[in-house]
Amino acid sequence: MGKRIALVAIALVMLVPIAAQAQSGDDPQIEKGRAVVAQVCTTCHTTLGRMLQVHKQTREQWRDLVFFMISRGAQVMPDEIDAVTAFLVANSGRERPAARSPGQPDARK
Repeated sequence: MGKRIALVAIALVMLVPIAAQAQSGDDPQIEKGRAVVAQVCTTCHTTLGRMLQVHKQTREQWRDLVFFMISRGAQVMPDEIDAVTAFLVANSGRERPAARSPGQPDARK
């Protein structure tokens, strides 16, 4: 049963960021973070998709949380911390750009 839960969690990690991919432009840092989250975080967090929807945090708050999870045993390597943070921000952070309605001009230009 544990393997089934892990597979469901990995599927959630892969499906949640679909909307963010268009915004991130397939940023390699975010892609690296997605892979790390799928491998590391889902060993404990089976409701990761829901967690990303509920927790709207700033980049600094996500980074602090990554360090906290490392202190609790998450196997995130030092060179993966920024990537994991970037993934979390791109998929749920407060800094994530608001969705535009169709026909609305792009304010980022």
